[in-house]
Amino acid sequence: MVIRIQVLIALIVMLVSCSTNNKDRMTTEQDKFTWNVQFAGYNHNQANEKGETNYKEFINEFDSFPWLDQIEKATQFPEKSAPTISIKDLKSGKDFWISMSGDRNNHGYIIGYVYPKEKKRFLGFSKPKQIRWLEMRLTEDKQAVQELIKTFFDRRYNKFEFEIRKLEDFGQMESLDLHDID
Repeated sequence: MVIRIQVLIALIVMLVSCSTNNKDRMTTEQDKFTWNVQFAGYNHNQANEKGETNYKEFINEFDSFPWLDQIEKATQFPEKSAPTISIKDLKSGKDFWISMSGDRNNHGYIIGYVYPKEKKRFLGFSKPKQIRWLEMRLTEDKQAVQELIKTFFDRRYNKFEFEIRKLEDFGQMESLDLHDID
């Protein structure tokens, strides 16, 4: 049952990266981080934008987030979004989101890393297209997630990518923005 719920939530999460619509410019000159939250039961294109944040504020939000209550609520609305909190680095155009699935006794994190990537066009003859790529990983280790949050805020992306890729792969695909989901 838990695996079935995790797969369902993961399929839904695969479609949404919890990023705001920003197709024209993946990076900005703004040297700041913003965050948002999707509570269990939200529509997939719905999130509460929380504004600017820093590591200390965000880690407090992560630690105090009602994860277990939210995953219980998510089981009541399996067709809706799972509880998810997201960080966006406006300077790099990279996002990191954390979601949870399971139940009070058996749960884990599904984490997503969204970053700009060049996609080759048909047969490689035309100019590559810039897309937002999503990598998803699984872990039950809260401390590993907390360390990834710190590394993301430090903008040590080589280390972040190395560490996140040690976790169990849960899929990769082109990311959609919240506003692109019906």
